[in-house]
Amino acid sequence: MADKFDDATTDFTSTIHREPYPAISPTKPSLSQAGKTVLITGGGVGVGKYIAHNFVLASVATIVIVGRRVNKLQETASELEATGKQAGHTVKVIFKGCDVTDDKEVERVWDDLAKEGVYVDVLVLNSAKDTASQTLFELGYEEVWAQFEANVKGPLHFAERFYKQSPKGAAKTKYLLNVSTAAIHMHGHPLIDTRPAYSVTKGAGTLTIQTLANRIPPEDMQILSYHPGSIYGRAWEDQGISRDAFPFDDDNLPGAFAVWAASKEASFLHGRYVFASWDVEELARGEFTSCFDADRDYLRITVKGLDWMKKI
Repeated sequence: MADKFDDATTDFTSTIHREPYPAISPTKPSLSQAGKTVLITGGGVGVGKYIAHNFVLASVATIVIVGRRVNKLQETASELEATGKQAGHTVKVIFKGCDVTDDKEVERVWDDLAKEGVYVDVLVLNSAKDTASQTLFELGYEEVWAQFEANVKGPLHFAERFYKQSPKGAAKTKYLLNVSTAAIHMHGHPLIDTRPAYSVTKGAGTLTIQTLANRIPPEDMQILSYHPGSIYGRAWEDQGISRDAFPFDDDNLPGAFAVWAASKEASFLHGRYVFASWDVEELARGEFTSCFDADRDYLRITVKGLDWMKKI
């Protein structure tokens, strides 16, 4: 397995990060989430939990974590409250059991929040479904479609309810973050190639969220998709890979990046896909912003080789 591993980072920016750094630090004053409410799907474990902890460090007022395993949500809720106390502020933590593929459960989550007077300012779409290493036909269309429901329909349902919240906070900018994966474009990678259903469905989900940005201005709802990094978790364990086998990224990298992405500083990336490891100060400089201005498909899902179509 080790000989098949290729560090899933890039040299897109000259500086690549494996851990949080000052520009995306959750304690950076300009990134403060004070007074805001963030909802994270899949927020009880793994990357979702790390994202939640970083929003607490950014002084978020209320955090809502959603997931299927209520026991894990309870454990994480207690950890988040403790993190808040250590940071010197009180955070309200709400946890709600929900299968994102179940329409009624998703509706219940948002209806309950509305009844409780909770307005969500930041939505992090982090939940995902993966399966064993099999081809699409070996999995069968029913299992592949189940992944579409988890990785496309569920996130879209949450995003729609988020966008259509009552006018209570209508004057505020909403922030929609989609935790994507490098698997959407690394189809030839020997490890990723063994899980084509994950690549296909996460790619479709990312394209769906990207498409929302075509008609929604960032002043209304700022939208960004990102690869969280090489974060050690259950997926690696299932493949027999230990945490010390490779130079995995710091658990807090995707969380600190999420805090930065949920700020005006990231508005120039509206509708685009990036890596959490890329240096955000470098991305914001002229070399890259000129690419964004010149090419609407830069860092977006598209068909490689059809650039000439933009001239029509």
